[in-house]
This record gives sequence, structure tokens and C-alpha cells, in this order.
Amino acid sequence: RNQARNKIGIQYSGRFVKHHDVYRSSRRHMSSMLPRHMKSFNNNDGIQSSPLDRPVLSLIDATAIFIFAAIGKASHAPDGSIDILAVGMTAFPFLLSWFLTTPLLGLYRPEATSDWKQSITTTARGWIVAIPLGCVLRGVIKGYVPPLPFVIVTMIATLIILSAVRAAYTAVSELYVEMF
Repeated sequence: RNQARNKIGIQYSGRFVKHHDVYRSSRRHMSSMLPRHMKSFNNNDGIQSSPLDRPVLSLIDATAIFIFAAIGKASHAPDGSIDILAVGMTAFPFLLSWFLTTPLLGLYRPEATSDWKQSITTTARGWIVAIPLGCVLRGVIKGYVPPLPFVIVTMIATLIILSAVRAAYTAVSELYVEMF
């Protein structure tokens, strides 16, 4: 596996650099233009990491949260239909809390998805902060405290969905590196 990873590199300023290092160094300027709350600090190499540094992973996270909201809305609809606007309104506070907190917790650093165990552990670290905050934001938007069953189902469902999609992302990215 390491041989496959070493094959995916380039000669850069006299040293061998892995493909993700070149990608990340080319994205430094974009991270520096982000507002402070969208940056992740204390990275090992001093590069701040944000959802913009990992656009595919960000899209996967957003899709997972939309899937959660769509399943919830469909389960409460009498005919099982999905109103996209209602799904968006349900997902909004969770998306907002996810993308405000997770960069600060390191969920978009390369090491966050280095293997499937690390991916699930890192996801849980972001989940434990972002999803309760999303429940609070939803309560503020709706004007009432969300009922306890909603909070419990939300916590369980989002942990399962987010962990599954992030672990799948990690597995696919490792497979991709091994293949090429």
C-alpha cells in the first residue's frame, strides 16, 4: 500500500511530495481568505484546513445531513412524499452548525480521514458538538424547544449516517490511491 502511495507523487523543489501535499499547498491562499470561524487551527504543518480544502468531503457531509432531513420529513408525511423546501428548512440549522464547528474541530484535515477508524472517531468528535447545536438552532428558528424524542432520533440517525458516509469516503479514497 505504501508503494502505491509513493508512486503518486511528484518531484517538487528537489524533494518528493505526495499529491495531497501539492494540492493543499496550492489551496493555502484560499484558506487565508476565509473568515476566522471557517478555519481550523493547530494543524501539524501550520496549514489551516476548511471545508473549501476538501470540497468532495464537504459535499458528502452536506448530502448526509440532507438525507437525514429527507428521511425525517418523509416519515412524517402522510403519503411519504418529500417537500424539498421543508427538507431544506429542516437541514439548515444542522448544516449551519456542522460547517461552523467542524472546521474548528479538525474534521477537514487530511488526517481526519486517514483510515476508517480515524474517520469515525473524528466524525464523532464533530457530531457531539455540531448536532446538539443544530437542535438548539432549530429550536430557536421554530420558536420552541425540540421534543426529547426528536433530539434522541436526530443524535442517533446523524451519527450513523455521517459516520457511514465518511467511512465510505475514506475507503474509496484509500482504494483510489492504491489503484493509481
